Amino acid sequence: MNSKICGFLVIFLIISVIPTVDAQISFGEKASQKSVKVVINSVGDVHVKHIVNPASLPKQIELIYGTASNITVTDEEGEEKQFSVIGDNTGLLIFPSQNRSIVEYDLEHAITEKDNVWTWSFRYLETTSFILPEEADLIFANERPVYLDEKKGI
Repeated sequence: MNSKICGFLVIFLIISVIPTVDAQISFGEKASQKSVKVVINSVGDVHVKHIVNPASLPKQIELIYGTASNITVTDEEGEEKQFSVIGDNTGLLIFPSQNRSIVEYDLEHAITEKDNVWTWSFRYLETTSFILPEEADLIFANERPVYLDEKKGI
């Protein structure tokens, strides 16, 4: 009898400890994103726009690393939608919608200037478009030069 109680307690402790050890916060499935656009203006301000496909369940979207501010979530008609911030502005939980959701925010201090060259250690695991100021004609991606010529971005 005592061995059954001890066995039950051990199994219960193992089951209750495993989620705590994992330490990953995930409230919903990962959102399917149609596009991610990063706009950088001539003074180095960064504005980000995610277009998220419709979903019948709450979806989680990871924000681009940095200090996010002015976060808004709207639908395609511009009506504000409900959302919840996860952690220290590291992600959002977007509630179900029949239309695409548009997530917009500014990133503060994302770009630093060193010797008259803007630098940004960028890593985001979604296909991302960059719109750069007209003054930019050369950028380095993965330490390789990219000449923009008449293009507005990459």
